[in-house]
Amino acid sequence: MSDARRAVIWILALVTVTIAGDHLLAWGLEQVLVRSQFRYSRLYRGGNNAEILVLGDSRGVHSFYAPAIEELTGVRALNLSYNSMSPRIAEAILLDYLERNRAPKIVIIEVTCMHVTGTLTSELRTYASLSPRLAALYAEQHPVAARAARLFRLFPLNSEFFLEALHYMRRSDQDWIHHDVMPASLRAQRGGGWNIQPRPENVDALVRIVRVLRERGIEPRLIIAPYGGEGVPVNLELVADVIGSRTGVRVSNYGGAIADLDDFADHVHLNERGSRVFLSLMQRDGVFGMTQPPPRF
Repeated sequence: MSDARRAVIWILALVTVTIAGDHLLAWGLEQVLVRSQFRYSRLYRGGNNAEILVLGDSRGVHSFYAPAIEELTGVRALNLSYNSMSPRIAEAILLDYLERNRAPKIVIIEVTCMHVTGTLTSELRTYASLSPRLAALYAEQHPVAARAARLFRLFPLNSEFFLEALHYMRRSDQDWIHHDVMPASLRAQRGGGWNIQPRPENVDALVRIVRVLRERGIEPRLIIAPYGGEGVPVNLELVADVIGSRTGVRVSNYGGAIADLDDFADHVHLNERGSRVFLSLMQRDGVFGMTQPPPRF
């Protein structure tokens, strides 16, 4: 056997062993991933029976404090929001949830995420092996990396989300909320106002989400959560009207509903105190489908 042929054989053997080892280790780490209490691990593990589901970006995370929703309503709630979640990503997450879990009665969507570009896709690659929808979104934005991920299964697990899953292996992440109060430096800021610019593809995704929910007998709740002080966009009423017209669902606009800046961590995010005030307003208005809380589960 010539030296060149021997080298080729050794290289092929090395590549085979490397890929096989990569796939075996990735399989083991994926089993760890789905055992976590991290919100997306819970989703893909299945078996959730929340009656209220929340979707949105960081404003969805900090406006809808799941423990407070459960205290107010007496039913289980699950917040699947995350920083930079666009409606296109929310659509994939929702459809995957409905395939693996009991359908909720109400889905709350914080609609100001319509201006988000969807950078969260790069982190959600961690779950792409469990979701063809997320895999397709990732391949759309990162075609070369997606091809590499199909060959080397460990690559998608090299992410912040996998570390989050390890961190929440034994405890829930549903208590995420800002606890700090808006600092004086932010309160003193004076701006000239700004406009939300909904992205057309996100509006289309929101229309599809509402259609799916209605087809399945699930109540959609489209909400604009409060902004603080100078953070209130000047075109909120117009945005609410446009989204309401496109989806056929009235948008509940709470953009300027809370004036006390002690209820905010910054101009666009509530803190825990503010979230509880906001959720009480929603309860008062019957957004949760009830004006009096039922017996605790």
